[in-house]
Amino acid sequence: MHRLPVTPGAGRRAPSPQGQRIRGRLGALVFVAIVPAAFAQNGAPLTLDAAQRLALDRSLQVASQRTLADAAREMAGPAGSLPDPRLIAGLDNVPVEGPDRWRLDREPMTMARVGLMQEFPRAEKLRLRAERATRDAARNDVAAEVAALAVRRDVAFAWFARVYAERQSRAIAAQAEEVALQIATTTALYRAGRAPQADILSAQAMAVELANRATDASLAAERARLTLARYLGPAGADRPLAAPPDVLALPDSAARLTDVDRQPEIAFARAQEAVLDTDAELARAARLPDWSAELTVGLRKPEFGTMVSLMVRVDLPWSPSTRQDREHAAKLKERDAAREQREDMRRARDAEVRQMLAEWDAMRTQAARVRDELAPLAVRRVEAALAAYRGGAGPLAAVLEARRAELDARLALIGFEQSAARAWAWLATVVPQEGT
Repeated sequence: MHRLPVTPGAGRRAPSPQGQRIRGRLGALVFVAIVPAAFAQNGAPLTLDAAQRLALDRSLQVASQRTLADAAREMAGPAGSLPDPRLIAGLDNVPVEGPDRWRLDREPMTMARVGLMQEFPRAEKLRLRAERATRDAARNDVAAEVAALAVRRDVAFAWFARVYAERQSRAIAAQAEEVALQIATTTALYRAGRAPQADILSAQAMAVELANRATDASLAAERARLTLARYLGPAGADRPLAAPPDVLALPDSAARLTDVDRQPEIAFARAQEAVLDTDAELARAARLPDWSAELTVGLRKPEFGTMVSLMVRVDLPWSPSTRQDREHAAKLKERDAAREQREDMRRARDAEVRQMLAEWDAMRTQAARVRDELAPLAVRRVEAALAAYRGGAGPLAAVLEARRAELDARLALIGFEQSAARAWAWLATVVPQEGT
């Protein structure tokens, strides 16, 4: 930044009320940019990795998916075991007519019956039920990975948004200091009859414009902080941020990023397909009949003797073509639909990854162009405008316009870097990192 010289004795004059308001507004601009950083020194700088780990530890969505996976694993054992036996108790052959009606001790065939009944599903069905629970657990494990990547992505977006919003605030605050100095200098020159009033008005208009830009940057930083507070808690969101990672280098190899089969979303679709495939096998196995055995003891008066009964029951799939076969066909169609959806998702995710790679490359290219070419040109333009103004060959409006262009170049650089960082964060959360 290049400062205008202050006319000697200018500070001894009382500023106008309008000048006091402008200076107060510019002072607030600097305060907005500096004070949050001062208050944020309550904790150690928060790195992106630390923020993501803290968010994962606090995530209820990830915890709920893992709990569902544990619940499905708990069901695998019972699903593959025989059902519990059933107790049988009752009365047989109780007279309801004649002189012995409702008597339990007269009729020889009247007895109290006690026994057990056990169902025996086919072994293949038990195996498939246990396999279904195991595959359901695997599906929920993958769902937990999907949820974890979503949390890491949201935290990275908010973390980078706050980093670059704070950079914008600092750039605007630095420009505000220059404008405040220009207002003071121009006011002094105007009172000395060496500058027109239009120069003061132009500088004050730029101060208002900077105030609006500062408000926008402050709002963006606050939104990012509130998003971080959702995942990290208020204490974590208020910590100062560490230096960002190198977003100008890919977070992973391009070959690994474009291998969509590594993505948890695709793995979840495969797991869903596996569950539906097991459901289809269970529907097919329903054609095979199950059976059960029932053993009872009939207790009568001693003179009549005790009786034992053994009953075997077998299911009869009476019309498989109209029931079991149709259910099996329906499950097969559901599985085929899931397979088609998975393939469609593969194509969409492949295109999305390649588009994000192209966006990341374009944003970093534009950032480099602004940093290496446009920003130096903007600085040289400010220097030229200042030299002309000091020599009386140029107006203050040219200086203000040059400063505005310099600020635009700085904010454009921050914007391109933020866009590259956002694309980088998306690519960094496409597949789980090694060791996570």
